[in-house]
Amino acid sequence: MNEILHVDMDAFFVSVEEVLDPSLKDKPVIVGGDIDSRGVVAAASYAARKFGIHSAMPITRAKQLCPHAIFLRGSHRLYSEYSAKVFEILRSYSPLVEPMSLDEAFVDLTGCGKLHGPVLSTAERIRNEIRDRLGLNASIGIATNKLMAKIASAYCKPNGMLWIAPGKEQQFLAPLPIKRIPGIGPKGCAKLNRMGVKSVADLSRLPLELLEETYGKWGASLYRKARGISNSPVNAEIEDPRSISRETTFATDSMNPLFLESTLSYLTEKTTAQLRSNGLFARTVTLKLRYSDFKTVTRSQTLGWPTAADHTLLKTATKLFRKLFDDRTQVRLIGVSLSSLTAHPYRQEDLFDLKDGERWNQLYQGIDRIRKKYGFRSILRAASVTLD
Repeated sequence: MNEILHVDMDAFFVSVEEVLDPSLKDKPVIVGGDIDSRGVVAAASYAARKFGIHSAMPITRAKQLCPHAIFLRGSHRLYSEYSAKVFEILRSYSPLVEPMSLDEAFVDLTGCGKLHGPVLSTAERIRNEIRDRLGLNASIGIATNKLMAKIASAYCKPNGMLWIAPGKEQQFLAPLPIKRIPGIGPKGCAKLNRMGVKSVADLSRLPLELLEETYGKWGASLYRKARGISNSPVNAEIEDPRSISRETTFATDSMNPLFLESTLSYLTEKTTAQLRSNGLFARTVTLKLRYSDFKTVTRSQTLGWPTAADHTLLKTATKLFRKLFDDRTQVRLIGVSLSSLTAHPYRQEDLFDLKDGERWNQLYQGIDRIRKKYGFRSILRAASVTLD
């Protein structure tokens, strides 16, 4: 029987800040920008959440809901360092650790009983070690598959631990509201509510044929999730981030395509530089735009092979921007994300491409050396605007 953990850190960014400054404990703390920022909330303490504040909420709205909150810009570098320490602990218990983000991961403890003991005591030991060594709290869900483990960890937050016994999946799921199922967002809830589906028990009573006819592949997925079925393995092939991304929120909304493209150029240079520093290649480029009315849209393109070359990835991002950009609407935020990461380019080079490819490699290696010595902004593409 599989023994899968979903380890999810509690208010991770805020918790790291509290470790460094204990005076922040039990106070409404918001990470994501100062009080005059036009950005969005990256994380909120549980004290702040009592005021209705949540991640991705505009900072201005958070200020209205809780004027006395403490606003912090945060440090991605700092959070990455603490994340690395958390994952170091997790990997000391199992080689099968699948990172989902900086603050959550699946851990496969199947077959580790002789080494670590019963799964419940092992999970508790992991939680205690994270708290004792790093001063951070984690919630842990334990189940026979990833879906149920994730639902369990969300159910027992904060600082809890919940085991769903084998064979009890449907019994546990039945009374839950459908929003507890990963992949069912507000729009999905609304669609299902119109069909009279409010609980997971309601969803489980719908036949597969009806769900597939109504929702296609998503309907088939809902049918399995309502029964606690998931065959997805814990994949530890890539220990690196699932994606590398950069985005910026403008001080003033803009619909100037030249300004927006130059900003996109800079952000792409930042992401590709990080990609190369990690020894990775990306195959998928995703563009993100948020308009002045807070409507957010994304578009992605997958390349024929992974690459870490600025000119290839920027060309793709720019093409996505030109297809997506609506010059009648002000843009509030622009971002780019590189995903489908791998440590190998996997490309069978053409004989006549070898010299050209080598020249590009040498060029980017030289650029990276200059930036390492003199700073990132010491050398940029002419199209890039210097935002940081």
